[in-house]
Order: sequence, then structure tokens, then C-alpha cells
Amino acid sequence: MVFVMTRSDLIERTMKSKVFISYNKNDRSTATQIAVFLAAENISTWFDEWEISAGDSIIDEIENGLKTCTHFIILWSKNASISNWVREELKSTLTEAIKNKSVKMIPILLDATDKPPLLRDKKHIKYHGGNEQDREEIIEAIIGNKPQTSFVKSIVKMYNEIVFGKMSHPYDVKYCPNCGSDKLESSSSIDYTHDDLYYGIVCKRCGWADGGEL
Repeated sequence: MVFVMTRSDLIERTMKSKVFISYNKNDRSTATQIAVFLAAENISTWFDEWEISAGDSIIDEIENGLKTCTHFIILWSKNASISNWVREELKSTLTEAIKNKSVKMIPILLDATDKPPLLRDKKHIKYHGGNEQDREEIIEAIIGNKPQTSFVKSIVKMYNEIVFGKMSHPYDVKYCPNCGSDKLESSSSIDYTHDDLYYGIVCKRCGWADGGEL
């Protein structure tokens, strides 16, 4: 019997997934790239740059992220092999995985550095610099299915949801697409001769403007 994942199954698995990304600071650009891959697919992602703010306890925030994750991505490289933080996160997650059998470990190899003994039996993904193959392999390892759309389409969809909300009406714009400000001012007018309604919206910070016929 072949199991076919339906769209509702895929959405449910995506919504339930919570991914923790462990990496060394010298691999931050790659970690950011992977975090964006996941965010574009609406996969909940714990990435320290997004989760830890000034004044937060770094240790507490990391522990909370590790306790609630369903998937643990570790970026393994020469940098990671000499990182105490990465090793501690790995040990903590393995302990939790053994105890609850609920955390999936996903090693992503950034270079030819040998995996540590704790990861030797885990199937890994070899990273190729952030191409489409990398994205597909990472997404599939988490939700069991390849991405439904291309990365560009996913990013555009995410952008539109953030800026325009769920609706397409121009007044649903929440943030200026030019500078990111929420200081927007809208207006409308009617051409009584032709019974046409026009809208206008202006960013009070940078002057960006848009308008047209409704």
C-alpha cells in the first residue's frame, strides 16, 4: 500500500514542525539562508537571530527552543567542530530525543569535516551553497515532501502576506514596501462622470506612493 500525502496532510505536518537551527557564528550566513528557506514554507523556525532580543537570557531562550523543537538541524563544519555551544546543544537535544523519541536530527554538512560520533548514524544532507537542491532536500527532510512552489514564488508569497495581509485590497497594505514603515496614509476619490472609484496610499516616512482604480 502506497501512502499519498494530501494537501491537508502536508499543511498539518508543516504547522506541527518546529525546527531548531544549531550553528557556529562563523557559519551565520548559511544558517540565515536556511532559516529563510524554512520561513518561506511557513515552517516554524527557532533561529537565534530572530528569537533572542537584547536583555533576554541566552541560555533560557536556547533551552526553551530545544525543549519544543520537533526537528534539530545542525550545521556541521570545521567551525562547528570546535564550538562548545554547538556541542552542548547537540548533547542536550540527543538526550531529549532518546528520552521522548520525538526529535528528528538533521545534520547538514557544510564542508568535509567528519561528523562527530553522536551523529555518525544519522543520514546527512550535503550543502551545495544554497541552491534549489539544498532547499528541496531540507524541506523534504522536515515535512516529508518537496516544496510545492519555487523559492522565488515562496518568498513573494511570504512578502505579500506580510505587506498586504491575506486580502488583495490596496488598503490592506500594512507596511511600506520601500522602507518598511507602518506610517501609511490612504485616500479615495470618485469620478462622478464615469462612476469610477480611485484609491491612493502614501508612506509618510519615505514618500512612496501607489494608487489606481478600484
